[in-house]
Amino acid sequence: TCGSSVANTFPKAATRTDCANAGYCTYAEESVNFANWYAYYRTRLQAMKTGAGLAFSGIGATYRVGFSILGETSTSSTDFLKVNDFGTTQKQSWYTKFYGQAPNSGTPLRRSLARIGQMYAHKGDLAAADPTQYSCQQNFVLMTTDGYWNTDDCDDVNQVNDSTNI
Repeated sequence: TCGSSVANTFPKAATRTDCANAGYCTYAEESVNFANWYAYYRTRLQAMKTGAGLAFSGIGATYRVGFSILGETSTSSTDFLKVNDFGTTQKQSWYTKFYGQAPNSGTPLRRSLARIGQMYAHKGDLAAADPTQYSCQQNFVLMTTDGYWNTDDCDDVNQVNDSTNI
């Protein structure tokens, strides 16, 4: 009974909201809790996708959101979504691309962030996807990954004008 006076029950943390009783969870409630963990959080990739997906769920069309993978992509790629108002169509496209990603053994964080910076500067291969509407608008890039920077090159990122390595 794991310390509970009621058979087949388990102690409940004060922060749990998924158990009906005040002081314990039933075996069935614990089974559902484990199944949810297994389905959404058991790997780093699943945890990252679940967390980021939940974070974006409350964002609406007053925000502009795009998508790009970490690595090489183009504006016509299935791994790129131009920044646009996060209405129903954009949100559906974004979630489809986001949840459809699979690891590819590379995490070129510096190079990927530099490419997005070049897009905002109207330079490089993503210049056609210019997300800027107003000169005074705020812009943010959110990188999510299940890994860490793992490229060996220290010269894989150029300055915005492509003249020298950073």
